[in-house]
Amino acid sequence: MYHSRFSRLVLHIVLGLTACIVVFPFLWMLTVSFSEQSSVLNRVLIIFPSTWNIEGYKEVFRQTPYFRWFLNSSFITILLTTLQLVFGIFAAYALSRFTFPGRELLFFLVLCTMMIPPQAIMLPSYMVITSFGWVNSYWGLVMPNIAKGYVIFMLRQFFLQIPRQLDEASQIDGCNSLQTLYHVYLVSALPAIISVTLIQFVRNWNDYYWALVVITEKLKLTLPVAIVTFRDETLVRWVPTMAAAVLSVIPVVLLYLFGQRYFLETNLASGTK
Repeated sequence: MYHSRFSRLVLHIVLGLTACIVVFPFLWMLTVSFSEQSSVLNRVLIIFPSTWNIEGYKEVFRQTPYFRWFLNSSFITILLTTLQLVFGIFAAYALSRFTFPGRELLFFLVLCTMMIPPQAIMLPSYMVITSFGWVNSYWGLVMPNIAKGYVIFMLRQFFLQIPRQLDEASQIDGCNSLQTLYHVYLVSALPAIISVTLIQFVRNWNDYYWALVVITEKLKLTLPVAIVTFRDETLVRWVPTMAAAVLSVIPVVLLYLFGQRYFLETNLASGTK
């Protein structure tokens, strides 16, 4: 009994310290966004500012086209996530349900794409979009990233867990392959689809390097790239930078609060399989 209580106490302490380490950068970002520039430069660690002011937020909206950057990020993220999901569902459905020559090799190649760092294929991808004339355009941001190995892999694994009897029953009822995909696979794997959508939405929303390479016009920037514009050659203006960062995090937090139930269910299910 004593050993069990001690183990539980140690576990709670470790979890509490881990939570503090994770939360601290967000708390510091929020604190700096409501501080004065002079107090930030004092290099004194503060948890809560002595005086709260919103000059950083005013500067963001007054000196930058923030709403245009927000719309750019929203448009790119929603479009890209939707296309990745549609492409991933059809690819995962084909790899999990149909038998055809080269299926295992094709799935192996999909897995290989997950092991290659995005920076390693950035140069050839840039040469491709240059040949199409897509530099400094939203096409250049979206088209090279439509097919994602992670989405195909995750959805295929969940589709494989669906009993084949449901598939056969839908065929007996007269459903073709597309109707079976809609009525059986999409309905049964809905929590997994929502979870993958959340993960890809956050990844696409926070994408920095590819957007930094492709977009050169200020009005077409996305938020992760636009945030670093609050600096010059000698000084980083931390207060408006952190204010813009706080504003950019809000949609992600709201989306996670909306879909956290599906996210947790999917992770628990994947951990028990």
